[in-house]
Amino acid sequence: MSGVDISIDIGQRLGAMLTDFGAQAPQAADIVEDLRFRWQEDLLEVWPVDTGTSLQGWENYRSLLVWVLRNPVEYAEYVHAAGDDVPIVEYLAAKAEEYVADAMPDLERLLAQAVAERAPSGLAALVIPGQTQSTAARLTEAIFTATRVSFARPGFGARERLRERFSDQPIGRALSRRRLRVR
Repeated sequence: MSGVDISIDIGQRLGAMLTDFGAQAPQAADIVEDLRFRWQEDLLEVWPVDTGTSLQGWENYRSLLVWVLRNPVEYAEYVHAAGDDVPIVEYLAAKAEEYVADAMPDLERLLAQAVAERAPSGLAALVIPGQTQSTAARLTEAIFTATRVSFARPGFGARERLRERFSDQPIGRALSRRRLRVR
């Protein structure tokens, strides 16, 4: 393994996307940004610096609800404090998980507020006489889940474009073989 990737998909853990937060999306993004800054402080505090190459290699950014933590430096996963055999990456990964666990209740509260703000108009339109509100809620959840899953998987057009763009590379050849199997 070369480098380190301890990225965390907070949206997947919540079962939501940033757009699901509605008006609370900026607050949710701020919570993830706060996690980034807290973790960055820990990194600067514990990472030993000889040349600074491995410290400068860290990527710490947010892409929607994915918190990306990477270091492409080949030996980054082996860096440890003098006299300690445990790599510092393990400590940093545990801190990242701890920060996410601490932030989850706030994110879940914001998501619940967003759902509550959307619910009256969306569910009222789906209530069919003789059905309970919970049935309509389950139906709404199923529709949104199916929509989200359909956008998560690239369609035939996307695969075709990838195959054309990378025809001489392994991904293009793999996509070509997949296309032949599907037909």
